[in-house]
Amino acid sequence: MSIFKRRLAVPGAAVAALTLAALLLPATGAHAAPPPADSCTQNWSISSGQGYANGKWCNYNTKVVGTVHDTKADGRCPYVRGGLSNGGYVDSDWAGGKGKSRPITLRAPSGTHFTSVSMRSIGC
Repeated sequence: MSIFKRRLAVPGAAVAALTLAALLLPATGAHAAPPPADSCTQNWSISSGQGYANGKWCNYNTKVVGTVHDTKADGRCPYVRGGLSNGGYVDSDWAGGKGKSRPITLRAPSGTHFTSVSMRSIGC
């Protein structure tokens, strides 16, 4: 009977040790590396009757960053549309009201990249 108890005790001890290791590992494990810095190499600039926008193409055209500006009190708010290599698009937030600006960041879905940026507007 004592052999039977030892056989149960060893697996139980192993399970307890593995559970303890699993709980402590995330707290003492290596920290994740920070994401790599963006590589923004080329400027872009566009304008329309409602405003203008400018910024940079980043990470092999998979990210577009910049600012959109509303320059006209006409009830229209400008935004940027990034055209994608698959025919789709990604829209930025809009800048609302004359004199207002808004930072923009557009990210292309996996497997695509941006091929163009254009200026659009929405009633606001």
